[in-house]
Amino acid sequence: MIEIPKRIYEKFLRFALENANPLKSRKSWKECIGLVLGRISDDNLFVTDIIPIGTGSSVFVDITDYEKVFSLISFERIDKGEVIIGWAHTHPGLGLFFSGTDINTQLSYQGMHPKSFGLVLDPTQIQSDFSGFNIYRVSETTKRPYTVEYNFDEPINFEKVNNLLKSELFDIKVPLAELEPVIISKSEIEWGEIILKLVGPSEIKYRKRFFIYLELQLPYRQYARIDYQQNVHRFKNNEARSTNEENYFFHETLSSGTLAIFSYTIDKDEQIKLVLNDISITIYSQEMRKLPQLSYEIK
Repeated sequence: MIEIPKRIYEKFLRFALENANPLKSRKSWKECIGLVLGRISDDNLFVTDIIPIGTGSSVFVDITDYEKVFSLISFERIDKGEVIIGWAHTHPGLGLFFSGTDINTQLSYQGMHPKSFGLVLDPTQIQSDFSGFNIYRVSETTKRPYTVEYNFDEPINFEKVNNLLKSELFDIKVPLAELEPVIISKSEIEWGEIILKLVGPSEIKYRKRFFIYLELQLPYRQYARIDYQQNVHRFKNNEARSTNEENYFFHETLSSGTLAIFSYTIDKDEQIKLVLNDISITIYSQEMRKLPQLSYEIK
């Protein structure tokens, strides 16, 4: 079993977030890597530190470069029985897996010690009950990676740790998951500092095309995804004529603005009602939240 202290988890997550700023485009995010130090006792490994080494898309430590590797470890730590027991790197926004390069790197570490492991962290995968990382070893026979069990030295709410670090590093305020949506009107929902609304004309001309806009207002640049089902109801003299049930749609954005434009025409004495059902919003790594429906009616 591998045991990881909470403080070490926080240290490496901080390093990962510093190179994957949620307020910036994912294109600017960088992978980062570190050496894992620890103590070995029979079949158990106790992590004592993760030493940041570098960032980039292809940065790794070649364990044959002993001068570089051991320069990162003080003699005092070596005297305490701390050794290199693995390596850690991030896949920000990419998911948890071992690439072909990762497999070869891991085999090199296992060549140094068979119980060495590789840790992969993706901050966007963090949930309250999931750390956002997996630990892998590679089979010597099949050359395929497999996950290894691990635990922490104390219970951790990982989402809370993640939110606190983001608040400290990027001045991101109250976690949205703790806020309840507020219905401002049938066509507007407010969720903390986030506003989702339908905007349309106050007056229209019959048989002339008009537009209804789905707009999102964010307090600052951040990743946001909106999912919903679009339904259009048409009435003639207050009697239902037709209902057009569309498939589910989603929009992703990094800033405030118009997410979608709906175009319609109506005849005299006809009414139309656009309804967005099953709305959900996902902000960066926050859990998805269901919101009330939005509607916009033209008479």
